[in-house]
Amino acid sequence: MVTPDASKKQTPVTVTRLKAGFYWKCQRWNLQFVVNVDGQDVAMLRQNQFVTAYLENGLHKLRVSNDCSVMSLGMRKSLDIVADGTPQEYATEVGFWGQYRMWRTK
Repeated sequence: MVTPDASKKQTPVTVTRLKAGFYWKCQRWNLQFVVNVDGQDVAMLRQNQFVTAYLENGLHKLRVSNDCSVMSLGMRKSLDIVADGTPQEYATEVGFWGQYRMWRTK
């Protein structure tokens, strides 16, 4: 999914992690975000890292969550996205109270 396939109509979708997270019992400032597309883990990101996935055109579910299984309840953000051939970019971060945010920037 992170390598383009010229034989398919694909859309590059980039997810960038902006900030480190708030300190929780099992969370450190460098806790990784898991980027998941349609139920498949694509990458684990630390602060200021990004990944580009090449998605076949159509509807997809993009999700970020943390990599700490103890804290996984409710610690995620999901978006339904439409891959239409136009490059897309999303930013993600975790807020002070642990809420995950993700929004389209391009």
